[in-house]
Amino acid sequence: MHKIELFKDYENAKLDTVEEYRLRHKDATYRFEDICKKEIDGIPICVTKDKSGKLDVTFIPDSHVLAIGATRSGKTTGYVIPTLNILMKKKNKPNLVISDPKQELYSNYAEQFRQEGYDIKLLDFTNYSVSDCWNPLTKIFREYQKQFDVPELITRKRGLKKFFEFNGTEYDSYDDAEAAIREYKTACLDEAEKDLTSLCNMVVPVSPATKDPFWDCSARDLLHAILLGMLEDSGYDGDITEDNFSFDTVLRIFDSFSDSVSDVYDKGFFTNRSHQSKAYQLAGKCILEQAKNTRLCISSSFAAAISKFRDISIRRVTCTNTIDFETLDEGDRPTVIFLSYKDEESLHYEIISLFLSDLYTALIGVARKKNSKLDTPFYFLLDEFGNLPRFEDFDKVISACGGRNIWFLLILQSYAQLNNVYGRETADIIKDNLNVHIFFGTNNPQTKRDFSEECGHKTVISPISALNGKGESIVSYDKDTVALVPVSALNHIAPGECIITQMRENVLWSRIERSYNCPEFAPCGKKSELSSNKVVFSDPKYRYEIPQ
Repeated sequence: MHKIELFKDYENAKLDTVEEYRLRHKDATYRFEDICKKEIDGIPICVTKDKSGKLDVTFIPDSHVLAIGATRSGKTTGYVIPTLNILMKKKNKPNLVISDPKQELYSNYAEQFRQEGYDIKLLDFTNYSVSDCWNPLTKIFREYQKQFDVPELITRKRGLKKFFEFNGTEYDSYDDAEAAIREYKTACLDEAEKDLTSLCNMVVPVSPATKDPFWDCSARDLLHAILLGMLEDSGYDGDITEDNFSFDTVLRIFDSFSDSVSDVYDKGFFTNRSHQSKAYQLAGKCILEQAKNTRLCISSSFAAAISKFRDISIRRVTCTNTIDFETLDEGDRPTVIFLSYKDEESLHYEIISLFLSDLYTALIGVARKKNSKLDTPFYFLLDEFGNLPRFEDFDKVISACGGRNIWFLLILQSYAQLNNVYGRETADIIKDNLNVHIFFGTNNPQTKRDFSEECGHKTVISPISALNGKGESIVSYDKDTVALVPVSALNHIAPGECIITQMRENVLWSRIERSYNCPEFAPCGKKSELSSNKVVFSDPKYRYEIPQ
């Protein structure tokens, strides 16, 4: 009788049960009630009840995760709520940002996060009166201002020899020290310019599918020019300050422009500047030197791109900062940021996308200063990720973040969402960088076929193989290659079950208990009340008055 070893050189993917997986990873499973007592690295992959009803949790090392779950597939109760409850209980608590459009997670679990020692932040784009604030322009302003706050040049002597010290470095001559100061200022300006360019790309995106990108590119340049002009007006004792360097001011400046015959288009905002001004030069090329009809079309494109900031909640929330990204990896208290928004409004997805981009860019900068790695893991737990606009260079960002202790746990309804936003080629790269894929269920046939293919194949004896005369042994046989997890199986995943693929591991038919079946994941009973924002939005310091 032929043995199955004959198939060892053929397709031989394996499917693990939870028990088989845990047997091979004996040190990765903990009782839920003991998680708070131990420092545990990683994220949960199996959450099951034993015979006594106690929860056991199996962890895998920190990884980027892509979860596939259509509406009503149980991704919130079967993944989001169990995951956040487990992460908040860990002794080595991570920082998190959690998408929460309906504010259900904040209402039910913010108090438990608080009891676990977390600093709670709520960015609520539906109600600015209870929201924390975040100004995407503040970082740019501070980088630009560094050129005016140059470290002191110190003259020192060592015996009879005089030397100069600047920013911790010694120079033998004054000229060398002056050159270092100029280089320092240039570096500050370059950093501000880089961040400014990146922000303009996010606020005024140019789709690769656009047949005529001229209008969007010109609108992007106009935003760049206005922000440059605002920076130039900040200087020493300038009219622009950190408090009013915001999109509210951008809108006020743009609204002052006019194309009437008797007026100068920009009311002098650009044209009253020196011709050496970068703002003047950029504005001249992108709009001032254009014909009137062209200028009107560019203005229209610009108005459409920044219309999101006319929403009163967005305009107020982005006027100042109560969240300091630079300190999120500091101190004894971890931070959780809840993102509340109207999931039926595209402009809210646009602003959430801008916030997330600003956040992970800032975290990468913090990690770079700490020898490339954050001290505490930072998780982006983002439901409905496929509804967010395209992140610039996100395929590269994911790769960079993994080595810096920044992790993305992304939830999609189907792969089609990712393809639609990023294009198939870039979407494939993003999927490749998300090393763990969790399948809860989807209505998209192609996604099911693709996931089945990811699970691999196995070789079996063909049903047409021949038995001997008594039907007791095979006398000749053929081999068939079949899907390890066929599409038909993906159509019948029971509630609480999921299928997981991960690098260097067998496919896992896992179980993550639904939150409503686990008393351990139940809200504490005390709803988190919304407190009033302490920012006084009517304060004149946030308002820029257009010079007459």
